[in-house]
Amino acid sequence: MTALETLESRAEELEKAHYGAQSDESSRRALKAVQALGLYSARTKWVPEAYYSWPLAQRAACLGAPSVHHLCKSLLLDNKKAPAGRPHDPTFPKFVLVILQYAATLDTKLLVNAVRALRPVKERFDASHFDFRIAAQADNDRLTGYVHNSVTPFGMAQPEEVTILLAQDIVPLHFFWMGGGHVHCKLGLSVADCLQGLRPHVVAISKPR
Repeated sequence: MTALETLESRAEELEKAHYGAQSDESSRRALKAVQALGLYSARTKWVPEAYYSWPLAQRAACLGAPSVHHLCKSLLLDNKKAPAGRPHDPTFPKFVLVILQYAATLDTKLLVNAVRALRPVKERFDASHFDFRIAAQADNDRLTGYVHNSVTPFGMAQPEEVTILLAQDIVPLHFFWMGGGHVHCKLGLSVADCLQGLRPHVVAISKPR
């Protein structure tokens, strides 16, 4: 067993003893993707099973986040108006992964405008070509490889089929938290590393609650 494998095994035992949970293939895949990109600001934290029953302020305290605004989520959306089965077009995608704050709401009109703006003005589709909805569980599982409340943009199963959008309100935070590939694992990293590693489109897609 290599030194790295020994450390991973020890970490799994500590996680299991402390939280009653253990990392799995999905969380390890996400972490390996982060490590492969050399995103040195990244850190993970395992949270208790009751985490999602807590108010946002308690979740932030658990993660050591400065405020609830630093808590983010990743949602896979399906453009129901985009033809299925065609090659992925990043500027007219069938699927997008949006990263936004829990303390904000997704604005679908802003989302449509943001995606339309990925094309030059003369080549843009009319707004009637877009109808974004939460992706079906089967599509989420197939494209991200992660289950509900664990989705992360790192280590997705089919990243080449998904356009990644980062809400611009996250950028001033400098550091934020998101899903880490397991329901009880959270991934924190700097905005700079997120931009470097994912090359997402930074767009206005949300409004404060």
